[in-house]
Amino acid sequence: MRTPRVTQNFRDRTAVILTPGGRSLDALEATLRRLGLTPEPRPLTGLQQVLELPENLQPEQHIVLIDGDLSLPPVWPDSYGLADAMAPCPTVGLVGIEAPSRLKALFQLGALSLLPKPIHSGSVYSALFLAVNEFSRMNSLQSKLEDLTERRRKRVHVIRAVATLMRQQGLNEDAAYDVLRKDSMRARVSIEDHCEILMQARPEGDADRLSSHKRCQTR
Repeated sequence: MRTPRVTQNFRDRTAVILTPGGRSLDALEATLRRLGLTPEPRPLTGLQQVLELPENLQPEQHIVLIDGDLSLPPVWPDSYGLADAMAPCPTVGLVGIEAPSRLKALFQLGALSLLPKPIHSGSVYSALFLAVNEFSRMNSLQSKLEDLTERRRKRVHVIRAVATLMRQQGLNEDAAYDVLRKDSMRARVSIEDHCEILMQARPEGDADRLSSHKRCQTR
């Protein structure tokens, strides 16, 4: 798996800001504009400033900045289908009071970098850089894990196909695997997918399916 490309330019992204108004918000918006982002403050709901998390965030378009001094929900909306401590897009926590409970709340929402309040313009780029690139790295690792899990699930088809080819053509294990590997390369699919297709297409009791397939390949 290739290392994700490092992002250094955040132009044309939208920065969704979840914090009350004030001087900190004004300073943050001005800095974000200088960096080429479009600030999008979201209004708070309720008299107790309980935060309502948006449900329309896109990973390649949005960066969200969440004020940790607000009363935060424990998780993102179910519509995102996220795992624990994951966010739908790069997330920055705005920290005023460094209480463990508030830092934990930001961590549970997937904040990957922190920006202390009052906000200084020289700190904003670093927080965005870390959040965006760490989000990309975590997504890449998650995709790799899912791919490995899926390939592990399909290994049973490889074992069955190797055993069938050994029995039908009198090959040893390595030779049978090599035949299947070369076939999968010609078909431009993984060996796991290739063997799954062969085994699913092979009716129970049809002992000649694989050998017939090989004869067609060699003609």
